[in-house]
Amino acid sequence: MTGPFRTATLMAWLTLLTVAACDPYLLPGRTRPAPAPVAEAPPPAPPPAAAVPGEEARPPDLAEQVKALEARIQNLEMQLKGLRESRYPAAAAPGARPAPAASPSAAAPPSPPTPGAAKPGLEDKTFGEGMRLYQAKKYATARDKFHAYLRSQPQGPRAAEARFYLADSFYQEKKYREAGVEFNKVLTQHPRSPLAPAAMLRQALCYHHLNQKANYQTTLKKLVQKYPQSPEAREAQKWLKDSR
Repeated sequence: MTGPFRTATLMAWLTLLTVAACDPYLLPGRTRPAPAPVAEAPPPAPPPAAAVPGEEARPPDLAEQVKALEARIQNLEMQLKGLRESRYPAAAAPGARPAPAASPSAAAPPSPPTPGAAKPGLEDKTFGEGMRLYQAKKYATARDKFHAYLRSQPQGPRAAEARFYLADSFYQEKKYREAGVEFNKVLTQHPRSPLAPAAMLRQALCYHHLNQKANYQTTLKKLVQKYPQSPEAREAQKWLKDSR
């Protein structure tokens, strides 16, 4: 093999080896395999659905809960009131303020305040008997019971009430002088009782019926000064204007 031919042959092999290094399937006898199928990418997951306003669970309203609770309490109070009135139909709730007395210009005497309920087993039996007699307008025998109660329990839980209704029993019989004395005892012995303003207003009425105008006006003024927030004080202010 001559030199030039040999050189050309070597160059051809060198070129073939260089190409084979980049792609071996270009060599003689080598077959390129079929390309592998390309795997399809999975479809993208759908985005989460947006929350619709108003569909989420709304927390309970505190104001609605309070309103419902108040309605239940009011219903229970009405049931208890009905039960109490069915047991004591002639008596009001204990501690209830008596109604203001009638105007002194009225022909009929003012109606007495509604007495508190005498609970069996909790209040003195003598006081309870006196209240039943008082409600039956048996004022003389009622006074006997009230006197008996005050002798045995001068500072008892119903002492102020016993003294008040004892005084009012005189008033209902138009014994205004005796009634005024007893109403004054309510004021001196029980000045902080809820019945004290009513006792002072009735004391003024006693003076009115006895034609003691100066004492009548003075007592009304004391009532306004000592118990300014009471219903009796508002009534006394009206009477003071009428007496001028």
